[in-house]
Amino acid sequence: MSAIESARNLHPEPRCMQARAMWNAERTSDGEKHRYMLADGETNGGVYAWEPITNESLAGKILYARVTNTSTATLEALEIGGATLIAAADGWIASRVAADIVTNHSLWLMGGPLTLSEVGVYTPEDWEKLYDAYQRGDIAYPWVAGPRDATMAGEKGPWEL
Repeated sequence: MSAIESARNLHPEPRCMQARAMWNAERTSDGEKHRYMLADGETNGGVYAWEPITNESLAGKILYARVTNTSTATLEALEIGGATLIAAADGWIASRVAADIVTNHSLWLMGGPLTLSEVGVYTPEDWEKLYDAYQRGDIAYPWVAGPRDATMAGEKGPWEL
């Protein structure tokens, strides 16, 4: 098994087919995905892209999100609250949560509406494997998910790159 094949995404629903909770935001359907935008009259808000994982469990992890159907201005303003940016490109962002930080981690919506396409929660070691493979051009995004037929009930199978 190669190093990249052993990288695991700790998020139980990384393809974002289920709606996420929001703060000062609205959601519409965008095919199988969901489009999030600020609610009328609001100047800041966000989507809790990594729920149902608790803030305590996100401490010390790398949070990844890829968004689509958005503007350049939205991509330039993309930010993960309560985490430090480590990389961003081509509609995706990754930030590190400090090991001692337990706070809400939202994908901010101040730059404009976005469709949440995929998320990841990685250990720093697994992030390095994925990011190295991304930089070499082996994968299109530094992301991995479980098999498409896996259920949230804990079914495990070969991980899809």
